[in-house]
This record gives sequence, C-alpha cells and structure tokens, in this order.
Amino acid sequence: MRSGFGRRSLATGMTAVAAVAAVACGGSPSTGNTSSTPTIGVVLTYNLPGFWGNYLKYESQYESQLGVKLVGPKVANVEANGNEAAQQIIDVKALIAQGVQALIINPADSAAIGPALDYAKSKNIPVVTVDVAPSQGSVYMIVRADNTAYGSKSCDYIASHASGPGTIAMVEGDLTSLNARDRASGCTSMISSKYPNFKVKSYETKDWGTDPAVQNATTALTAISDLRGIYVHWSVPEDGIIAAEKQKSKYSDVGASNHIILVGNDGSPHECDLIRSKTLDATIDQPADKYAYYAIFYAKEAIKGTKYSEGQKTDHNSTIVNVQGNQEDALAAPLVTLAGDNGSTQVTSTDLWCNNH
Repeated sequence: MRSGFGRRSLATGMTAVAAVAAVACGGSPSTGNTSSTPTIGVVLTYNLPGFWGNYLKYESQYESQLGVKLVGPKVANVEANGNEAAQQIIDVKALIAQGVQALIINPADSAAIGPALDYAKSKNIPVVTVDVAPSQGSVYMIVRADNTAYGSKSCDYIASHASGPGTIAMVEGDLTSLNARDRASGCTSMISSKYPNFKVKSYETKDWGTDPAVQNATTALTAISDLRGIYVHWSVPEDGIIAAEKQKSKYSDVGASNHIILVGNDGSPHECDLIRSKTLDATIDQPADKYAYYAIFYAKEAIKGTKYSEGQKTDHNSTIVNVQGNQEDALAAPLVTLAGDNGSTQVTSTDLWCNNH
C-alpha cells in the first residue's frame, strides 16, 4: 500500500512558488504542458473575494509547484443564475469531455452533487472535493477541516467570554451544505451541553447570501433583548453586521463591557485585520492555502492510484477520517484571537494563511 503525502512544508512551498505567482488559474505550468503532465478539472461554486479569491490564487501557485495542468475553474455561481447544483453537473460533464484525468469539486449542495459524482465514477475519473463534503456519491478524498469543531469552538468562545447568560444569534449558511449543518450542530451541541444558561437563536441564510445574512443579524439585534453574541458561519457578512450594530447604536470595541461578541469563520486576511483593530473577536482559520495545495495533491495521487486508509496519520498534523462513507483529510483549523489565549492561535502567527497571502 502506498501512502505518500506531500513532504515539503507549506511554508517552504510558499517560498518556492513566489516566482510563479503570476501563472493564471487554469493556465499551463511555467514549464509548459506535456503529455505526461496530469490534467485536473476544477469545478467551484464561488469565486468571490475573500476566501475563494485567495483559494484561486493559491491554486494557481501550486499548479506549477505540483506539476499539473488545471483546467478551469468552472464557477457555478457565475454561470447558473441561481441553480448552482444543476450547473455543476453540466460543468463536470464538460470537463470530462475535454479529457481531464481527475476533478476537484467544491459542491454547491452536498446531496445534489451526487449525480455529478456518479457520472465521474462511471467514466473512471477520480474526484477530490474541497471545503464541502458530499452526502451522496463517492469520492477519492475530501479536503476539509472539522466543521463541527468550527461551530463548537465559535460558540464556546462566545459563551465563555460573554458578560453574562443570554442568547447567541447564529447566522447560518445554507443548510443544503454539510458545512452549514455541521457548524450549526457544533454550536448548539456545545451550548446545550456546557452552557445551560445560554440559548441559541438560529437564522438560516439561503445560498450563503451576504445581504440576507446581514438582515438576519439585524433582526437579532432588534429582537433579542439579552443578545450576548453573534456567530456567523462565514466571513463575508461581518462588515455589514458591524455596520448594523453601529447604525443601531449597539457597537462597541472588543473588550468593552457592553460589547456584543462577534465570531466568524474563514480566517481571511480581512478578518485578521478586524481582529487586530478590536472590531471582530475571533474567527476559525479555514486554511485556503492548504485547501488548494492538498486538493491538487490528492487529485494527482488519485491519478497515480495511491491508496489511503481511515485513521492514517498525515505528515501535516491531520488524520484521514470517514465522513459519510468517504475518506477526508481533516485539516487543522484553529480558533484565532487577538491574544492567543485559552488554546487559541494569536492573530500574528505566521502559521495563519491570513498573514501569508
């Protein structure tokens, strides 16, 4: 059984790829494409600024370093006019028709991606999903962090730092995504088991929409008299939430006695800046750099036929786990705070991708 992992550290890789940062995503490596260069199709849901914009930048860097040719990305949110799940089936079939040897997919919907995965399997094209795990269909590997831990860490932080018992408003992502469901269950389970004097009020946000998310948070600011914190499942709505707090005269800096704790998820450069300015309390580092690196790495290993097993330890501080019948490289995703106290990672750490973008 072969079980190789990437032996070069991400920090080393970052230095090595600096010279090729200008290579466009989906373009040929700087050495030129040859028949021996593995071709990997990329199917994403979003290419928005923030997490996904940086993911694409890292993908273009690692394309050359890992010696592959990326085809795409095909971005469903740009093409689909609101039906991203159906568009991804079209995109998968189109890339396979172009002759790719493997696929990297960020599913728009954990269940609805099933037909696309079934089609790829019928054509013997291995698939790596990144960021989102499928709940239907089989894949070679999932590159993702423990999203249940995202929710539990975020809400544990809010409850343990609040001025007193009360309510946490949870602005959820789209619950068709396993990520949103895991983050929600992590939060509610943490509060119910550890903080009986707190309760969680949940607001689902369809399609991970920024404006609806901000409106959900604004509703919470108005309707919840004992609001102690807001947990938002992703980073993009945070500026709008902060603006809503200011508009309703409910904003104060982190550490003030009447501060409403705000925790997000992504670990984007902008979030780290907000933490430094004492505007955002904390975030979960969702490692865009490692997501891009290991998505390509595993797609290349799939083409080679490398096998992995559940429980296997990696050389990058993670473990191969089982997620609904598929193997996942469960990458580390620490809580990030200003001080780095109580087991969190300090926002100045050079291990964070927000400081290496």
